[in-house]
Amino acid sequence: VAWREFLLEADDTYLRAIPEPGVFSPIQYAAHVRDILRVYGDRMVLGVEQDSPTVPIFNPPQQVFESYNRLDTKELAADLGAQAQRLAEIVENMDPSAWTRLVINDRGQYGVYTFTISGLACNAVHEVHHHLLDAKGTLGSSASS
Repeated sequence: VAWREFLLEADDTYLRAIPEPGVFSPIQYAAHVRDILRVYGDRMVLGVEQDSPTVPIFNPPQQVFESYNRLDTKELAADLGAQAQRLAEIVENMDPSAWTRLVINDRGQYGVYTFTISGLACNAVHEVHHHLLDAKGTLGSSASS
């Protein structure tokens, strides 16, 4: 709800402005959050279906992030909401015994990390909140993305 309100109420010029090189515009953060919700939901489902599946790093090419700045705001708000709803349904329907199942994230040169399904869910929620602060310009520049 907070992302939807932000996207639909913010000035379009603000949403598409890139504050400095290497920093996303607010709409790019929103699209990234939409994708994070989808990817983490997919990984949680995979972690239930398979024993310790290995998934690649989620790091789209720069052109993908650039294309996010051209998205329709209303469509993005709806997509983000749909992905958030999907993740909520995955969480609601999760068997308690599944929360400790593992998903291996092979990040190539950055290393291999192991997450529990509960850790993936927590990280998804963190990313949603953290990047909304980024998009609103309320997260200090010294904080890591």
